[in-house]
Amino acid sequence: MTGYQDYLIILSPPDEVSEQVKRLKYSSSTVIGEYDSLFSKAHISIQPWMRKKPEWVTPLIPKLQRDLQNLPPITLNIDGFAYFDQQETATIYAKLVSTPATKAWFKSLRKYFNTPSFEPHITVARSISKDNFNKLWPYFNGRPWQQEFKVDRLTILCREHIGYQQRYKIYREMPFNPRISFDDFMQLKLKAPHLLTNWTNSQQFSLF
Repeated sequence: MTGYQDYLIILSPPDEVSEQVKRLKYSSSTVIGEYDSLFSKAHISIQPWMRKKPEWVTPLIPKLQRDLQNLPPITLNIDGFAYFDQQETATIYAKLVSTPATKAWFKSLRKYFNTPSFEPHITVARSISKDNFNKLWPYFNGRPWQQEFKVDRLTILCREHIGYQQRYKIYREMPFNPRISFDDFMQLKLKAPHLLTNWTNSQQFSLF
């Protein structure tokens, strides 16, 4: 394989969450018609790696697998919906509850990729026009959805940068460390933040 590839680093929710997002996407399409993210599977984006050669990415995987063993699985909670205002467009998403514990976990994960801070979320309708947003948002505004789910691995998706295979496929799935309890992870963070910083920074690497 010599061509360029697009990679996407994500966290994947369980099937029951993915199926609910799929239903919400379909319902949205009955209101505003087909839109760009209609057929994308539910996920939490961490970082894109666009237009990379496989021979550049493959050598990075073993170290990333080792580094992810410093993180425990995480339990996340969905609590309704919100949106990003992008001036000419808007994105509607399922909102994840943010706590000091989840912020610390995502901050530790981001350090492995030199990723700036972001709000973890599960997209329902990405970058739709303001007209379509105004039609669709009343269906989501105040709509309840509370659901807890666990994420125990990081997933890297891959597709051809140019070509017919424009759908992402799974390239690698790498587990977090089930032997580390989330409570122990947070106790280390809260009681001795400088130790956790040194621990995670010693594992940090820059991908590109």
